[in-house]
Amino acid sequence: MRRAYTYIIVGFFFIFLSITINEIDLLHDSIGYLLIVLGVIEGERQRPIQEFIQAKYLGIALGIYALIQPFLFSNQSLNNSSALVCLTLIASLASIYMYYSLLKAEYIWHPSKQTRQYVDTYLVLAITSFAANCLTYLIPIFAFIAILIGIAQSIYLIYVFLRLRAQYED
Repeated sequence: MRRAYTYIIVGFFFIFLSITINEIDLLHDSIGYLLIVLGVIEGERQRPIQEFIQAKYLGIALGIYALIQPFLFSNQSLNNSSALVCLTLIASLASIYMYYSLLKAEYIWHPSKQTRQYVDTYLVLAITSFAANCLTYLIPIFAFIAILIGIAQSIYLIYVFLRLRAQYED
């Protein structure tokens, strides 16, 4: 399982970090989702839990979305359309549920108070972040708050995955 979490952590960094040169994304999100899916497949081999399967399919869908996203947002007139806003929010919910499924799979596999706390804290951060993102479309000042909460959520996920990875030996 240590190897699975290594894939997930590296994949998360590909998604979280955005390094662009001349509008070319060097760390494309689809690579990150592919690594997360590989980590989930590795975990699923050890213990086939429904949450791993959900996370795997969500990771695949989000990877495909990351591949087509630049083409969707390339037209400036479509950039602010309500359809693209809805698509972005749906992708955000799918991402939240994917990470939730990963944490819940760990909780099902190794139920403990600590793991349950990881799941609960992540849900609070994720729901708050999603609500702030939704409010950003109505009240632009919420963008700053949404960014701060999103950063806190990402740092927390990295912390949790590193802690879970440390539980397993090579």
